[in-house]
Amino acid sequence: MKDHLIVCGSGTTGSYIIDEIVASGASVIAIDIDESELQQGAARHPETQYQYLVGDATDDDVLARADFAEARGIVAALANDKDNLYIVVAARLANPKARIIARATERSSIEKLRRLGADGIVTPAYIGGMRMVSEMMRPAVVRFLDEMLRDKRSTYRIDEATIGPGSELEGVTLASASIRNRFGMSVLAISRNVGQPWIYNPDPKEQLAAGMTLVVLGSVDQIAKLRDATKGS
Repeated sequence: MKDHLIVCGSGTTGSYIIDEIVASGASVIAIDIDESELQQGAARHPETQYQYLVGDATDDDVLARADFAEARGIVAALANDKDNLYIVVAARLANPKARIIARATERSSIEKLRRLGADGIVTPAYIGGMRMVSEMMRPAVVRFLDEMLRDKRSTYRIDEATIGPGSELEGVTLASASIRNRFGMSVLAISRNVGQPWIYNPDPKEQLAAGMTLVVLGSVDQIAKLRDATKGS
């Protein structure tokens, strides 16, 4: 595979990650020591999008077989923080450009993972706590997002597309881009550059520029067409 995603760990957390990657139209290689978990994934997904390796994800030989150097991103979703730390280091050395996301059980691991090269760190306990608060304070929003993700009849997602230099959308206003009419999607927010504040519910007069990221609500097919339009020359 090339431009694929690698998921280290296909247990409870890993299986959810894999299912969403495939639903989003991307290809994935899963790594786990438990072959039965991997085979369950194979039963759910087509071989063209899902492949797996039986082995220890902290073994350099196993990682090499997953084509780390060709991957778009790596998810370290093992139960042990030390194992995830090792995977982050190995992945960053093998593929400096890949996006690396790691799971952290202990708060003390968060900064270590970040310093070692993780682009994003997810703490299940924190996410769980925030979800419980959301269920209490804004149940309709939670139900909307859950049903959107679980509805097997549609593949609507909140996703993103970044405008490349020379793109057909560069230099035009949001209104002139006609994203709603051309692609059937709503633009929820934009960011002019990485690290800059989001502009929510952007004005139609907002001028689009290279490097700007659009956050949209649309189907997988619609998002793919938008990304084609945002590719640079």
